[in-house]
Amino acid sequence: MIISSSAIVLSKLKYRDNDLIVKLLVRELGVTSFIVRGGSKKNKTNYFQQLSLLEIEFDFNSKKSLHYFKDFENKFSLKTIHTDYKKMGVVIFLSEFLSKILVHQEKDFELFTFIEDSIKYYDDTKFNSSFHLAFLIKLSKFLGFFPETENNHYKFFDLQHGCYTNTEDSKYLISHEELECFNMILGINFDDLNSLTINSVQRKNLLDNIILYYKLHIESFVSVKSLEVLRKLF
Repeated sequence: MIISSSAIVLSKLKYRDNDLIVKLLVRELGVTSFIVRGGSKKNKTNYFQQLSLLEIEFDFNSKKSLHYFKDFENKFSLKTIHTDYKKMGVVIFLSEFLSKILVHQEKDFELFTFIEDSIKYYDDTKFNSSFHLAFLIKLSKFLGFFPETENNHYKFFDLQHGCYTNTEDSKYLISHEELECFNMILGINFDDLNSLTINSVQRKNLLDNIILYYKLHIESFVSVKSLEVLRKLF
């Protein structure tokens, strides 16, 4: 079956001498892996930078784990996320994060559109050191465990159950300053991130809490190696 679709590059891995194995989130199919002959050559590898947005055509076979492109091209000419070193650090982190949580992701148009629109927004706007925090919170909505927003005046937020509480009956509670930062990022629009006033320590703690939140809600989620790279940037 020939499929023509938009796609987002999640990861790439050098294979043999000159080939690449790339994992894409394909709009019409979900997560799909491809082998690119001669993909490590510069004229091809530029297409497969992390979170690049592509238009692809390929022959899909449900019995195969690796597919071959019939054609591929850039859907959008991204200008900054692969040249601005701070944005590149965020892109490396987010692409690895997405690769680890969307392992068996099937077709989901709303999820795909959210990720694609977020990438385009990030590319079109000035660098903001809290973009990835808002992205991860928003992403949880499409994965089915967006935090409950009612009762945000309560003393604690329970990361395990995704809700606010006044009782200390969980070992995954956040409160005080950590809760204030969590409340600030919860539901914020990308356009409002410049008004967010949190320092680097608060940002680190907030990211740790968001990652823990994902680990508590996705059983197979493992550590993200590029997290340390991200920490060195901010």
